[in-house]
Amino acid sequence: MSLLGDWGYAEPTASEVAGIVARRLAGRLPIRAPRRRDPVQVATISADPLIAISGITPWARLGLASRIGHRLGRRPAWFLLSPTWSMQTEGHAIIHRRHAVLHRLTHRRHRLVLLANTKGEEDLLRKHGEAAFAVNKSCAVSETVFRPLEGVPVEFDAIYNAQLAAFKRHELALQVENCAFVCYWTDYGGLKEEDAKRLIRRHSQSGSRQVFLNTFGADGLPARMPPEDVNRQLNRAAVGLALSEIEGVMLANTEYLLAGLPVVTTPALGGRMHYHDPEYCLTVPPDPRAVAEAVAVLKARRIPRAYIRNKTLARIERDRRRFVEAINAVLEAAGADARMVEGDFFGRAEPYPWIRVGEAVRRAVRAEPDIRLGGRSPAARGAGDAP
Repeated sequence: MSLLGDWGYAEPTASEVAGIVARRLAGRLPIRAPRRRDPVQVATISADPLIAISGITPWARLGLASRIGHRLGRRPAWFLLSPTWSMQTEGHAIIHRRHAVLHRLTHRRHRLVLLANTKGEEDLLRKHGEAAFAVNKSCAVSETVFRPLEGVPVEFDAIYNAQLAAFKRHELALQVENCAFVCYWTDYGGLKEEDAKRLIRRHSQSGSRQVFLNTFGADGLPARMPPEDVNRQLNRAAVGLALSEIEGVMLANTEYLLAGLPVVTTPALGGRMHYHDPEYCLTVPPDPRAVAEAVAVLKARRIPRAYIRNKTLARIERDRRRFVEAINAVLEAAGADARMVEGDFFGRAEPYPWIRVGEAVRRAVRAEPDIRLGGRSPAARGAGDAP
């Protein structure tokens, strides 16, 4: 059996294809074209054949594959698709299958694999006939950037590093008496500019000490911090907050743990609790009082930061080994001689950078890999090996 078959891929039946094509022709499977400023997460692993990891978004339902297929001609390509939102529902799995079936009708040498963030996502995608491999995306967070720092005093009970967006539920932090925020705003996050400013005012005027640590521009919006600055701010707090009900893995959550912070979370879909441990991570109902009480409990435990970091790193290392094994299996199946070296991917501050769609396409077409590969394969299957 081929690699894709091993990972759950099943050819669609003629009736399945007919039904999906009919749905598309009837306008019941819309494909939203990206705006020029819309970004996509992308990292190119191999130039020949093209192998790229890219994020799934509403304007790129199959990541980079959605935007680049017509530019590749008949070139074989592998697209490893990384969810930026939870796909652990039947609806998301079905929609992904439909878009993937349509894509392969006109791009027969493209191979699609979903890099699921949870076993639940993997199971659902495989159930619907799509190749999926579970490896939590946050294993790529840099432990060299996010780490405990000596000599940084703890000034805040908690910190919340999160986009200014409604789904992040900042209001759940309102009863934390001494809370800091690291934030950013984008016009594709679902919150209007004025609503973002209103959110900031609400917390700043709440009566508690709620402080936004970003610098602000003349437009009244926060400037995004470099990762190293984010880590320094994390070190000023006792506890990290994760308050959404559903999203992707929430990379900031793993950044907390690598910086040695315990975490208060609400129940959530998306995979962020993959590295949580009940010893230093508390899950509470989505209630401001429950959040504040859990912050106080974790702060009082005074768990050494090195302890939290080291336990998290041990779990991350296991996932990194599985990730490298999966990438190397893809390289072999694609007929590439080179192999992935772990440190060349995981040492980067932003392994999955968000870049504009147009620039992502240009980089891939120019065949400029983002990751150095090493080693050679003793044997490999032919490029474009059928699924």
